[in-house]
Amino acid sequence: MYNYNEIKDIHLEVTSKCQAKCPMCPRRLQGGPMNPWVTLEEITLAIFKEWFPVEFLQQLHNLNMCGNLGDPIIARDTALIFEYLRYVNPDMSLQMHTNGSARNKEFWQSIAASRVTVVFGIDGLADTHYKYRVNTNWHRIIENAKLFIQTGGDARWDMLIFEHNQHQVDECKKLANDLGFSKFVSKNSSRFKDGKYDVLDNAGVPVDVLYPTSLSKEYTVKSQAAQEDRSPVITCKAQAQKQIYVAASGNVSLCCWLDLEWLPPVSISRIDYMKKIRIFPNLHNLTLKEIFESGYFGKVEETWTNGACLKECAKQCGSFDKLGAQFES
Repeated sequence: MYNYNEIKDIHLEVTSKCQAKCPMCPRRLQGGPMNPWVTLEEITLAIFKEWFPVEFLQQLHNLNMCGNLGDPIIARDTALIFEYLRYVNPDMSLQMHTNGSARNKEFWQSIAASRVTVVFGIDGLADTHYKYRVNTNWHRIIENAKLFIQTGGDARWDMLIFEHNQHQVDECKKLANDLGFSKFVSKNSSRFKDGKYDVLDNAGVPVDVLYPTSLSKEYTVKSQAAQEDRSPVITCKAQAQKQIYVAASGNVSLCCWLDLEWLPPVSISRIDYMKKIRIFPNLHNLTLKEIFESGYFGKVEETWTNGACLKECAKQCGSFDKLGAQFES
């Protein structure tokens, strides 16, 4: 496994807060009540400077703000952190994933000035986008994207495909090109289990139903089967990129898929992880260098070859997965 001074890439969850209520996001229970295992936190500029020394930031090639739970546009200091990163490491690549449905003109101008590539999650046109990106405004997202692009920003369009919006992929791709997005990517969801997904309101009452594409159904079957394989060949994406994941809580792991603390303790993936790894190393208790020196990363890697592979590693990076690039897990 790589060492502290070999890290080139950080996947950063700057906050666990978000204004959206996407049904498959783990922040909420099927888009309804808040997940009781989620704590709402964010990384300020001061905390960021404390956790990541200048010399460490200067060795990086890339930092991507995304995460499992929140949206970077909700965190107070997102623009300031990007400005700081651009100052200490002028040549590194900066990227942010967002629903794009918030903040003012000055924010988007600042992000563009810091040369941040922004990936907007836009799941269809105005008449379908709202079904998944609940509590966001399609028209505001498009206006923010247009402003960002006109200011010189590099914008990319990511579209999640469901049964209800699959007929709009080509039209969305054309619109992205017309508006000046530099890239358009469409992905199916692999988060279906029973052929449908009920959407709840804040009281836990079903208010809508999402249905998968045929490709989603196929992938879901393969994904579930892979978790029964205790000795798959693991091609770790984080290891290949020399990447670490840092959550808003301060937890550090190889990747976002192994940051499982927001899962209930009865979850199969979390039980499996805690049996084999036992700890969620955290920057509130240890420095990043101390976490590396603890042997945590090597402990995860050992499971890949000792016949007790982590279920989440098998699911996300196991040898079965030949369709993974087309899906969001």
